[in-house]
Amino acid sequence: MHVNLPYIDRIWRARGEVLLDEPLTPDEAFDRLDPLFQTAGSAYAVEGDTLGYSKHNPAAQDKLATFTRGTLRLDRQDGRSRLVFDVSSTALLLCFLAPLLFLGFAQTMVALNAWDVAGTGAVDAREKDKEAEKPKVKQELHPLDKLLGAPEPDDPDKKKDKEKDKKKKEKFDPTRAYVLAGLFFVIYLVGRVLEPWLFKRTLRAALAVKPEDAEALEDARAGAGPSPQPEAG
Repeated sequence: MHVNLPYIDRIWRARGEVLLDEPLTPDEAFDRLDPLFQTAGSAYAVEGDTLGYSKHNPAAQDKLATFTRGTLRLDRQDGRSRLVFDVSSTALLLCFLAPLLFLGFAQTMVALNAWDVAGTGAVDAREKDKEAEKPKVKQELHPLDKLLGAPEPDDPDKKKDKEKDKKKKEKFDPTRAYVLAGLFFVIYLVGRVLEPWLFKRTLRAALAVKPEDAEALEDARAGAGPSPQPEAG
């Protein structure tokens, strides 16, 4: 059976483009993107007009933490520069698989409950056949006990019914598994739409900042230093 992977890998991959406000060469564009890859666990390489990167166990503060692997390519279209990206996310893949896992747990619980009901039904049928063969003896209180107000003896049939109800309550409940499956499915849908948009916004913001402007801002922050403390009178 032939599987069309381009449709399947849309589950965890995102593709798109970012139009640049000004024409840039690949070197200029990748210089502006360089700060995004100067984080722990990040590695990247540039070949011509394409940048390939990977991130191992990125920190939560990393702006590209969701998409941990991919390529960025700069090309021209209609006289404008654009950055074309093709990235993948392990987090999105896990959020997609989590509902399937919990649905599997829920179906296993349903199957165990059905098996338990079938076994209990067979046992009850045998017990009913045995009880039908035995003559039922109704237990009654002695008149003197009734006069003294003693309680009536428990009906063994009612006692058995209570025990059966207790067993039913102790069966596996798949509700929580269904709830968790639905929760992770909603998280995946939100992330599948939101995360690519945030990724594009991060790239657009990084490409809009010139390296010299970023250095000047860092120098200004470093030169400002801590605010002076008032002298004690």
